[in-house]
Amino acid sequence: MGSDLLSGQFLYIDRFPGSRRQSIDAQLRRGEFYLEQLHTLDGSQKIPVPGGIIHHWVGVAFLPGATLAQTKSVLADYHHQKENYFPDVRQSKLISQNGNRSEIFLQLYNKTAVTAVFNAYFSTEITDYAPSRSQIRSCSTRVNEVENYGKPEERELRPADAHGYLWELCTWWHIEEKSGGTYIQVEAIELSRTVPFAFAWLVNPIIRNVPKTFLSHLLGATQKAVTAKSSRRADGAASAVALQVYASRAGSTSSAMICEGRQPD
Repeated sequence: MGSDLLSGQFLYIDRFPGSRRQSIDAQLRRGEFYLEQLHTLDGSQKIPVPGGIIHHWVGVAFLPGATLAQTKSVLADYHHQKENYFPDVRQSKLISQNGNRSEIFLQLYNKTAVTAVFNAYFSTEITDYAPSRSQIRSCSTRVNEVENYGKPEERELRPADAHGYLWELCTWWHIEEKSGGTYIQVEAIELSRTVPFAFAWLVNPIIRNVPKTFLSHLLGATQKAVTAKSSRRADGAASAVALQVYASRAGSTSSAMICEGRQPD
């Protein structure tokens, strides 16, 4: 990631040749997402993870008319992530903040063939690279699977007793305002446990598909929340202009009536 930044590739799609990049950009401007599974090698060899699976995905979307400030205000609004990212986030809370660093709590919810709920704590840092470019890095510091979610006997499982659907999670949001809108990119690296061979045919495909679905939901929810925020701001600005026009017209009418010797209503 550091090498990409040094070479001027702030977004993942910046590495593609012009024709490919233009094709993806047209896809994004139609409101579609670009999603790709990534594979990091040690030289030419796969990196062994005994008993675990590393999931590495990147997703990109374009928000027409949105600004970097509007987008960043949604992504950094940790208290309201339970509304903005429902149903994937059921609870959210800002624990502490020191400058661009924050500690947050999220309760993550995923339902596929099984329902999995996690109480996760994250350390988050915002880095502004330029007036039009920002990164939000968020890495888990503790993840606890929740058993009997929504029931009186709900409790956190010890790591040794958990299913291992999610052990660790890091996300990197890249936000860039340009060309009449804002590009948002989320790159996620997740560690989960493999399952016994007898059940692998059933469970592993589910586990492997979760990060792709997770990224798609993140992009869609962010797009929706930023659009709503932009609309509210536009409506507020329009109302303010309308009030100014009304006040100006009312003042002109009153002045004209006074000049004619009449009193305004």
